[in-house]
Amino acid sequence: MQRLFIEGKYQGNLVLPEDLLNKLPNKLVLSLPVQFLNFLDPIKEQLKTVGKKVILFQSKHGKHPGQALGCAIEKFPGDYDAFLYIGDGKFHPTALLYNNSQKVYCYNPFNEKIEVLDNSYLDKVHKRMKGQLAKFLSSDNIGILVTTKSGQNNSKKAEELRDKLEEKGKKVFVFLANEINFNSLENFNFIDVWINTACPRIVEDFKCLNINDLTEIGY
Repeated sequence: MQRLFIEGKYQGNLVLPEDLLNKLPNKLVLSLPVQFLNFLDPIKEQLKTVGKKVILFQSKHGKHPGQALGCAIEKFPGDYDAFLYIGDGKFHPTALLYNNSQKVYCYNPFNEKIEVLDNSYLDKVHKRMKGQLAKFLSSDNIGILVTTKSGQNNSKKAEELRDKLEEKGKKVFVFLANEINFNSLENFNFIDVWINTACPRIVEDFKCLNINDLTEIGY
């Protein structure tokens, strides 16, 4: 079966509000998800008009200058004061915090909300992970999530982990799917702790462990 990937584009209007422009520092790295990239040039010009120096984010894995990729955690070099992310959710802007010390100014065009993320937000993410690790150690029923997506499929690691956990006396259930819908996992309320083997960052807003997190406790 032939697949055709079509990039969806936001069809609304996108102009940065004055209160955001007043908060932003002078040297910015601009980052947007693919649906907002058609606004890249006008946003860049709006920022330059008010005296901001703009650098476009460039990921090693991205197709376009300025494109944000949530799974790509990279050190971004250069002289800049902060990131400016335009889009909804915290998945993409949180990726900018990893390995970078600068703040991320976030503007959501859908609800016009402005947020500033810094390393204190990352600390909360890490605390949630440590809480899940503690819960894992005392839990009996473990669910392992496996995706069939190319580049994210870790079936072999999942099987190896299942063997280790069963040797420890835990009951293990492996769930295989192309798309992982975390809302649907609530239907399996007998699972005490979920372990994700796909993209490591898709679990940050869901109480779930990544398979690599278990190395901290010897698995």
